[in-house]
Amino acid sequence: MVPTSPHFFLEVNMPTELPAVQNKIPSLGLIALALTISTYAFSQTGLYHTPASTLGTVLSIGGGMQIMAGMRSRQNVGYSATTTMLPLGMFWLSLIGFEVFPQLGFGQTPKAVTMVAYLSMWGLFSAILFLGSFQQSRALQLVFSALMFCLLFLAMGKLRDNHVFLVIGGISGIVCGLSAGYTGFAQLFNRWLGRSIFPIGQWRGQLDPKSEEQFTP
Repeated sequence: MVPTSPHFFLEVNMPTELPAVQNKIPSLGLIALALTISTYAFSQTGLYHTPASTLGTVLSIGGGMQIMAGMRSRQNVGYSATTTMLPLGMFWLSLIGFEVFPQLGFGQTPKAVTMVAYLSMWGLFSAILFLGSFQQSRALQLVFSALMFCLLFLAMGKLRDNHVFLVIGGISGIVCGLSAGYTGFAQLFNRWLGRSIFPIGQWRGQLDPKSEEQFTP
């Protein structure tokens, strides 16, 4: 007897569930991102004057750690983490020349238009990272969306010289730092314990007639 059901071959020849896609961003890079974005965003709000030496130290250490994580993940994870961490690490190191050196007397403070263009460009890069995080986890979506909003709001704040935009950008950066730190440590402890203790909203592809893609905690 020949089966006539249109779902027969789908049920027999194809698996009902695909394996979960793990986050490709290394834990070290996420923890370093949490350190740098939180410090920089808080310094831009104007609520507290961060010393230039402190800001420069945090940006240099955090940026260097992200570059190291990107270079190391090239062999372990793949080029996806490398193309994410290397540019972000160089971004934080470049901010030292824009934000720290002028406060220390080396060079001139960049014009507002320069910072607006620079932060907007990296905000668009963060938007690309946000789109690429849809097949990884909800936690990474929060990280890169908050990073995108942080840089874009800071750019608007510098363009209009508006303190409200700077505060909103700073809050977005702090949210990005908290979520990046949680995601990094969650990945680290989950891998160490061998099971998912701290949820990050892992993505799974499902061959379901109602929903082809869904997130699981």
